[in-house]
Formats: sequence, C-alpha cells, structure tokens
Amino acid sequence: MIPVRLPPPEDVSAETADGSGMSMTLVVASLDHELGPMLRRPFLFYGHSMGALVAYHLTRLRQSRGRPLPERLLIGAYPAPHLPHRLAHCTHLPDEDLLALLPPHPAGHSRLLRQAPGLATATAARLRLHLGLCDSAAPAAPNPAQHTGHGSPQGRSEPLRCPVDVFTGISDPLVTDAEAAAWRHHTRAGCRIHRIPGGHFFTRETPESRAAFFDRLCTVLAGPSEWAAGASGPLPVTVAS
Repeated sequence: MIPVRLPPPEDVSAETADGSGMSMTLVVASLDHELGPMLRRPFLFYGHSMGALVAYHLTRLRQSRGRPLPERLLIGAYPAPHLPHRLAHCTHLPDEDLLALLPPHPAGHSRLLRQAPGLATATAARLRLHLGLCDSAAPAAPNPAQHTGHGSPQGRSEPLRCPVDVFTGISDPLVTDAEAAAWRHHTRAGCRIHRIPGGHFFTRETPESRAAFFDRLCTVLAGPSEWAAGASGPLPVTVAS
C-alpha cells in the first residue's frame, strides 16, 4: 500500500474562474509522473472523497496515454464525476460557514475547531484548496441539457476500460445512492456499488463501519476481476449491502 499525497499547491496551480487554485489536470499529470515507475506491476487505486475524483482523473489520464490501468478503480464517498458534489463552488464562504458544511468527523474535529481558532483557520484554508481542486474538474453547474435518462452524461470522455467498485456510506449526507450508482456510466468493464454502514467517513467512523468496509474490501480484492475487454457498453451495476 502506497499512501499518495497531493503535489505542493505552488507546483500545480492555475488561474481559474475563482482566482488562482489547484488544477486537476496538473495534479494528475504530476502524480502520473511520480507514480509511473511503481505502476508497472498489477495495481489498484483507492480514493476517498476528493481522493476518489483524483484517482478517477489519474486513471483517465493513464488510459488516454495508453499506460497500464488499475485492475480495479476503488471509489469511496464521492458522486459520479459528471455530477456536482455537495460542496461545489463554496470556496468563497467565510471560514465558519465553510466548516459548518462538513459532515461530523469521527475524531470530533468540530469541537476541536471551536476551541482552537488557529486550527480552524488552517483547516478552512486546506479545505478551500481541496474543494477548489474538485471544482476545477467539475461542471460549473448542473446542466440538464448535458444529461439524458437517469443522469447519463452526454459528450463525456471514453468510459474507463477497468472495473469500478464504489463504496458509499448508507447515511452519508454528501452522496446519495443514485449519485454513487451513476459511476456505471464511466466504465465499460463493470461497476459494483457497496453500501457501507456509516456516513462520509465510514472507513474510520465507528468500529462497526470500519470493519464492514474492510470486510467488503477484502471480498472485492479476493474475487475474480470483471474485466470485460471489448465490451460494447457499460455492464449492469451490481449493488451490495
């Protein structure tokens, strides 16, 4: 397992509609360069929340460059990339209002932030940076003209040629079941949705949610790949609870 940190903001910033901010295009190009030598053997990507969007765009970049793809793309707690996330375009909000939008954190960060104004300021700045990164890769606003049927995006890039497994918290206020299931539009190799007890931070929210997540993850990793090379379209979505 290799934890991945974002590149330094000053190395991957670009002018955006809201000013200067991190660019998803520059971030994933930097990550592909740094991780490339380690991705010559079979591998998987797991990204949680903002990290899920980064993992998706990194996979897209590698596919466009003809490079090896993850055997599975594992997504946690993020809506399908053609849909706006719940905190889209909130970076202009004052620190207090921005932090109030966050779901409860298992470490009790809300209480700590109230007690330590300096920590709150630093946390809001980091959150603003990360939300800006998501905004740089997302549609400016929901546009019904770009979708048909059940949220199927029109004019999107070629679907991924690797399977996608989506982990979503049953009580996550930031991602609905429909938004999680919409990931099926972004792969032609099969998509499975795994509903995990807990909220947005189900990987560490409670002992029960953590155990449920890792039990499901072990099942996914132990199972056969659903790679469907040459498939003509997305395979049906499978939901597991």
